[in-house]
Amino acid sequence: MLKWINALVKPVSDLVDDLFTSDEERDEAKRKLMLVQLEMQAKSQEIEAQIIGAKRDVIVAELQQDDNYTKRARPTVVYAGLVVLALNNIILPWIAYFAGSVTLPPIDIPAEFWYGWTGITGVYAFTRGQEKIATTKKG
Repeated sequence: MLKWINALVKPVSDLVDDLFTSDEERDEAKRKLMLVQLEMQAKSQEIEAQIIGAKRDVIVAELQQDDNYTKRARPTVVYAGLVVLALNNIILPWIAYFAGSVTLPPIDIPAEFWYGWTGITGVYAFTRGQEKIATTKKG
């Protein structure tokens, strides 16, 4: 998120160099621009922290529900990802090999799948670990 802020500030900074003739005017404009940039970066980081907190709250709420499937939804996604990996990298290539056909190219799985799957898997593993630690301390 910070990259677009910096990408926006550079052209404006170059424009300031062209518009202002005196060094004092130019320096004052650049100082104000830098303050705006720092303020935007601080707000961007604040928003990112709020998003992370909201995601954490959703996960905690899901784990505290009485509905068993909601508690198992994350493992379902993890298992579905493992099935996709097994199909793409083990089962389909073996079928192609034993069928005597040409080598099948791997199925192109979009990057969004990998981002989502690794994120969900990581959060699930972390929360399950915390849950296990809490259970061990109680007992």
